[in-house]
Amino acid sequence: MSTPHPAAHKICLALTLILLTLATPALQAQVCKSFSDGDLDNSPAWTGDISNFRINSNRQLQLYTEGAGSSQIAFPYSTPDADTIEWQFWMRLGFTPTANNYSFIALYADSADLLASAHSMTLAVTDPSNGQKEITLFQDGTPLFTYPYHPRLSSNPLRFRIRMVGRSQLLMDIDTIGADTANFTACGTVSTAATAIPDSVHFGILCQYTSSRARLFYFDDIGINCREDSTATDHKPASGDIAINEILFNPVDGGADYVELYNRSDIDIPLSQIFLAKLSDDTVKTLYPISTAGLFAPHTYIVVTTNAASVEDRYTVAHPDRLLQVASMPAYGNESGCVAIATADSVLLDRFDYSEKMHSPLLRDKEGVALERRSTDRETQNASNWYSAASTAGYGTPTSRNSQSNETLFTDDQFTLSLTIFSPDGDGYNDQLEIAYSLQLCNLAANIIVCDRQGRQVRTLARGALLGCDGTLAWDGTDDNGRPCPRGRYLIAAELYNESGARQNWRRTVSLVRQ
Repeated sequence: MSTPHPAAHKICLALTLILLTLATPALQAQVCKSFSDGDLDNSPAWTGDISNFRINSNRQLQLYTEGAGSSQIAFPYSTPDADTIEWQFWMRLGFTPTANNYSFIALYADSADLLASAHSMTLAVTDPSNGQKEITLFQDGTPLFTYPYHPRLSSNPLRFRIRMVGRSQLLMDIDTIGADTANFTACGTVSTAATAIPDSVHFGILCQYTSSRARLFYFDDIGINCREDSTATDHKPASGDIAINEILFNPVDGGADYVELYNRSDIDIPLSQIFLAKLSDDTVKTLYPISTAGLFAPHTYIVVTTNAASVEDRYTVAHPDRLLQVASMPAYGNESGCVAIATADSVLLDRFDYSEKMHSPLLRDKEGVALERRSTDRETQNASNWYSAASTAGYGTPTSRNSQSNETLFTDDQFTLSLTIFSPDGDGYNDQLEIAYSLQLCNLAANIIVCDRQGRQVRTLARGALLGCDGTLAWDGTDDNGRPCPRGRYLIAAELYNESGARQNWRRTVSLVRQ
């Protein structure tokens, strides 16, 4: 495999994804493999070190060999003939990945010898020297984006869903909960460079292991455009799936209106099924298409305008790929008007009757100031749910979380401490402080640290960790270097955030005592 695979080969777990273009009649363009048939020889037929793998009693693919080494298997397939290509799979490593124990999955490789492949897209779960575990997506060695690595990979299956839309846009979702029902979290959307991709490619798995890890690699539910296992890309949006989130209806001279939408659902929605609408007597009169291709990823924003350049010139656009320019859209009055979105068959998805009176009374000039929604959980038509975008945010936040957002991610009682006083002296009594959580939102990531009375950080308990619904973290009274912390009061500080950027803090103090 071409660079950076040697680097990913050294740092720990690499999962390689490959993208295809044309169908080859002799190969499958759709693969649905759950290993329930107990067979590695058919549908599809694997080649390579197949004697080092087995189908275990749980009907999962498992590395099953002895001694240290490297094993790989692969099968050929052709590009699905579709605008969107989707790959799904899950994996579990019964250990924490290291430089000598890791795996990568090649969702596309131009060679059955995975390390000899020339083109690839690589999802690497790494353990670099700085100790910060991360999931990084590479295209032919170039990182596209990074996402926090889940610390409980050794206990939960880590499910991935990766979609290539229009051969130019990549979306990735991760489920770290490990329950029977998938609970995906959107990792983001990135644009990919145009590359020549072979007609015929290989899906493959490579495991690098020491003798003590030679039977602790597990894989299952491999799907390539497997509609039985994936959320259908022709999903028809329903009322409540999409929310009007921000609107600029009074732009500066030479500027353009824009409407920001938020996908509140947990599935992709084709952009071709979403329209801006002009209403007459509460019914849809005219539909304005947003796009003929592409997907609206869960829990992300898109912004629709007739002049993308003017929006980028005036405001900070964090995600230019989510800024969509259209030929026309409804006229929005400077004093009042109606914003509506609907489906192709005129089903109303959301509606917002706005007025410039919803702006802050402190504003002297309302030109160029967007009106932002405070919370997507409250009614769209609730006037108190809207306010002027903050001046510190440039009076508009297209493609990003609103400056006036007040989303509640959790309540204080969803976090509890096992003790307020603990004594980590090894006597078996109150030696460890446990921080338990039970969250209503299961897609939150967290940074959790311990600080001393001077405000100095002494211990990192979580960095970008995906928490899931329930769990426990523990502090044994040592600092990041493993040294015992002195007696005294300490602050447990947690910052939780979701994929749309909303953040919320939690703080508690504890006392550490020693004999």
